[in-house]
Amino acid sequence: MAMNCGMECIKYLLFVFNFIFAICGLALLTVGAIFYIKIYDVSSRLDEGFPPAIPIFLLVIGAIIFVIAFFGCCGAIRDSHCMVVTFAVFLLTILVIQVAIAVYVYIQKIDETKIETAFKKEIFDKYYSDSKAKEIVDTMQSTLNCCGITSSNDYSNMGRPIPGSCCGIDLNETCTGTNKVYNAGCSKKVSELLRSGLKTLGGVAVGVAVVELLGIIFSLCLANAIRNDERRGYRV
Repeated sequence: MAMNCGMECIKYLLFVFNFIFAICGLALLTVGAIFYIKIYDVSSRLDEGFPPAIPIFLLVIGAIIFVIAFFGCCGAIRDSHCMVVTFAVFLLTILVIQVAIAVYVYIQKIDETKIETAFKKEIFDKYYSDSKAKEIVDTMQSTLNCCGITSSNDYSNMGRPIPGSCCGIDLNETCTGTNKVYNAGCSKKVSELLRSGLKTLGGVAVGVAVVELLGIIFSLCLANAIRNDERRGYRV
């Protein structure tokens, strides 16, 4: 006997949800990857100031979400009560983890003083002796439009010329009086980048959690409809 109209609607809604869910998984993967790439060079040198594990968690969760979405589609196609309930349980588990991460992100405070101290010790002080540190500083100054730790005076105080990355010219050249040197220090810019990145990650996690909650509701409704049909003898 054919399924009733309500069950068909739930089934198609679950299909649509899983498509959106897969996109959400890709969104988490993308945002997590972009944020991780932006902070990787700095986080590999700094041990203080921010939680680098958060984007990694989101990368893992994004991949798991994508796989779970496929699992949910299979359950809906086969009208399998067991697979749909398992899908809902997995979804609830991911939802709880994401909410925990979102809460952690929002209460996380970026300590600018610690970042400034670690940045000076681990990167800036090695600018002229470590090619990797020089590359990180130059990239940071060029990308974030910043100069030094707190200002371009950090180079002057060392008796060094201001590098080209501080004024948007060739990295092998130095800034002169005719060049406009970036005013902001890099420790402040890095702190702002991390705050903004963490807020974005938290916002994406909450947004995906709302979609997951809808998916749990749809999947449980479908599982209940499948069980009721089985009890009525509609399925073998």
